Amino acid sequence: MIVRAWITLAAMSVVFFLITATSFSSLGVVLPAMIGEMHWSWGGAGSGFSLLGVAAGITATIPASLIRRFGVRVTLVAGSLVMAAAFAALALTHGLALYFLGCLLMGLGFTLLATVPGTYLLARLFANPSFAFGLYFTIGGLGGVAGPVLYLWVAGVTQNWRAYWLVSLLIVTAAGLLSAVLVDTKTNLRDGGDGGGASMRRDEWSVKAALRTRQFAILAAAYSIFLFVGITVNAVSVAHLMTRGIPATVAGGMMSAEALVNAGARMLGGVIVRWISAKTLLLLSLAMLIVGLLALSAAHDLPLMLVFAVGVGVGYGLTFFASTILLLDYFGRAPNLELFAAINLISTIGAGGPAFAGFVADYTGSFVPAFTILEGLVLLVLIAVAVMRRPNWSAA
Repeated sequence: MIVRAWITLAAMSVVFFLITATSFSSLGVVLPAMIGEMHWSWGGAGSGFSLLGVAAGITATIPASLIRRFGVRVTLVAGSLVMAAAFAALALTHGLALYFLGCLLMGLGFTLLATVPGTYLLARLFANPSFAFGLYFTIGGLGGVAGPVLYLWVAGVTQNWRAYWLVSLLIVTAAGLLSAVLVDTKTNLRDGGDGGGASMRRDEWSVKAALRTRQFAILAAAYSIFLFVGITVNAVSVAHLMTRGIPATVAGGMMSAEALVNAGARMLGGVIVRWISAKTLLLLSLAMLIVGLLALSAAHDLPLMLVFAVGVGVGYGLTFFASTILLLDYFGRAPNLELFAAINLISTIGAGGPAFAGFVADYTGSFVPAFTILEGLVLLVLIAVAVMRRPNWSAA
């Protein structure tokens, strides 16, 4: 049973790694080449990135429903086929319509293959899911490091951005279908204990009761804001840094550096959550997001770019980890599939970031005003988390 759990973790981690590399972390790096060839505005191109985020959010309940009705294997196969269609559309695009379709399909495929089925399986297979979650999120985060590098390598060899989407089609589809064969769908440790940050309690909540709590709303806000920041930064940071005279290769390297820190923060969270509460980690992560955005706004040399990479990387990675663990810790394992899907649905609001930043840049000539607004939103969420207390189950 332990071996099967680790095989499942490995299979889902590889899928998460590849789908992160070829979707959110790559699109922002490929966009300048696509825009240059097809003469799109940043508003239009950013809208496609937003559609990716919207699709990943509004479809979040679909994998939960498929898993409950047909099982995880069917969900993973469906996700693999959807991603194949998404990459095919992007490779063939010659206008915004097919580009938008590819982004929408990519968002749906991401949801079907990534965190919803992944967290569902790990919560069932590991008595102490905190470390497993940390490792899973870390490997997935490393996809953000690999994505820009993989694109630059493929584009360098082929001199064609379309080839990158074809390579992505092959590797993601193959990994998704293989994971559907390898994962353990039978084991369920609902009665197990957890010595880590996510404790298994007998007083687990119902989905409806949890959804009515203030704590769920705050965790949903935290999850939404880190995605708002992360999606926006992935979409426009390369273009922003290039306006400051930073070469495209260096700007893309900063995205890889940020993704590397992001991944490391997730792993660190999975280790230190035994000694530092997930709520404290969440407060720290939100503060780091603000620091990173401030540095990005002012970045024009390497020191500030490194502060940006560390701030946003730690902030993104730890917020992702801590909010997920707090959700499991506060409400238990039984409703976690539906609650996590609901949080992903609510976080769709964050998908508006790239379009918003793109339109701001088109109007003002700079992405900085958009970053400033994001800093204020993160601060509001940080204050809400600071006053948050564990929900009272007896009142549910």
